[in-house]
Amino acid sequence: MVTMIPPYPRAGANRSEKQIFSALEGILDRPEWVVIHSLTVAQNLGALMGETDFVVIAPGKGILLIEAKSPKYVEYKAGDWYLDRTPQPHKDPLRQLDSARRSIRGFLRERDLLRGDEPIARLLWFTSLGRHQFENKSPGDLQFFEWELGWHDDLQKPTWLVEKVLDEHNNWFREVDEVQLDPTALTASYAQAITGALVSDFKAQQSRAEQLKERRTQEERLLAEQKFVLELVETNDHVYFDGPAGTGKSFLLARAARSFAKQGKRVLVTCWNLLMADELRALVGTHATEIEVADLNSVMLSICGLPTNPSGAESGWYQDELPRMTLERLREKPYLGSYEAICVDEFQDVAGNPLLLDVLFALSGTGGPDGTQLVFAGDDKQQILRTAAERVNAYAIARQRIGDLVHVRVRRNCRTVPAVIDGAEKTLGHNLGFTGHKVSRSVPGGFDVVAVEPGGETKALAAALRGLLEHHDAEDIVVLSPFGENTSTVGQLLKRPEKSKDERWLRKQLQHEGSPGKIRWRSIFKFKGLEADAVVICDLNDEAKAFIDGTDLNWEDLLYVGLTRAKYRCVVLDGAGAP
Repeated sequence: MVTMIPPYPRAGANRSEKQIFSALEGILDRPEWVVIHSLTVAQNLGALMGETDFVVIAPGKGILLIEAKSPKYVEYKAGDWYLDRTPQPHKDPLRQLDSARRSIRGFLRERDLLRGDEPIARLLWFTSLGRHQFENKSPGDLQFFEWELGWHDDLQKPTWLVEKVLDEHNNWFREVDEVQLDPTALTASYAQAITGALVSDFKAQQSRAEQLKERRTQEERLLAEQKFVLELVETNDHVYFDGPAGTGKSFLLARAARSFAKQGKRVLVTCWNLLMADELRALVGTHATEIEVADLNSVMLSICGLPTNPSGAESGWYQDELPRMTLERLREKPYLGSYEAICVDEFQDVAGNPLLLDVLFALSGTGGPDGTQLVFAGDDKQQILRTAAERVNAYAIARQRIGDLVHVRVRRNCRTVPAVIDGAEKTLGHNLGFTGHKVSRSVPGGFDVVAVEPGGETKALAAALRGLLEHHDAEDIVVLSPFGENTSTVGQLLKRPEKSKDERWLRKQLQHEGSPGKIRWRSIFKFKGLEADAVVICDLNDEAKAFIDGTDLNWEDLLYVGLTRAKYRCVVLDGAGAP
């Protein structure tokens, strides 16, 4: 796999640049190659500022500078170019590459990184055209060679094209007495030194905060590319988004809610999980005052005029008594609901309880789906609070209640680096249902499984967290466990005196009363539906597996939920091979 710098297309990249970026990052068998996208040449010898769309540094071959273009039609005649439907149709597209080549040569020579025998070739890549659409009326003109041109078909064979251009360049100039080229002089270590010189200023200036901001911007861009799905919401009153973790379901739900609010509708955004409601509130934003965001329990308490749940309330209160009280209250005073649009995330959490479904429809004021826009989002594999006998097909249940419900399957991973997905699939032993990744494989991240001997849990946890803190801020790391606060490794640690330096260090890093620590720790159950940049999963041992099996819950689904909370890095502390 080539190294892409940066791992995403730069902001403002046009369609042809994105096509070439995707083609180059798909090269899997050239691990020593480096591709720099949108290299700004500030020390330009031909102008105040210049830019090269792509620089490919290929050890053993040379350096290739690429200019990306996507015109509708191209003509070359008597030294003049015409590129139809481009901002400057008569501008020579190869002149910019020549200027960049001179500037890069001069820059590297000043730093003693260029001896003169390293090939630097150029490529003008027309991603919108086939070779037959180029009309060359001056075929004998030596201002360029036709092997310096790339075409739409070449997007399917980028390795071949890069090596072809570099080989043709080297073969031609070997015949020129004044030019001595030696592509073998460009070794892998030499290529890394050149790469470091070209992009070192960018790396030196980018702080941890700037890196985080760039990641968040890219995440937003990837999710925004899913917005085309929202066109279905505009033409259908009742929509169900179904897909595995990380496909942008919550994002789509929040955007749908904002769209309804802009139409002047009264909107409810809800879910079962209290922490998930906070996440939805952040996604929806605070500017839309027409939108109420709250977990369903809080919604029911509010309608019933209750400040809180009874002390010591058990499942029967949440699943039966409170919903019945809410339905009675709404029958008496339907205006307490009367939402014109209702959006429910993690719908599988409520689908198995007919009373909760009755509450959702009663909140519309009509008692049914007619006249209310409904958007649901769910993932049946995240029913980790239900026994095997209680599990349901959430979409099928919704379809029974809503005859015209449109089922939208979202299957592209928009959130998690592929390395984490690959690791989760290997651990679980099956595919998670993704059809592809919108997140580039060159984005830094990883998935590690660390064997933990009995008694070494806190030592292993400290080592994992120290490693993650090299890449992430403490508030972006979460420790998860199948157990709650009384039984988990972290919960037990915080209730007893520390026994080692590692444990003293952990107490300072972890969030708890009286500590400035910022690393959160939760049970997998409570963190369902949420995400973090980096996740450590601990307590995966025979005891935990026996506990889950004893409650007739699904161990594999619990692992699935835990493993898919991480966006960039996941560390699994494996005790006794439990996964």
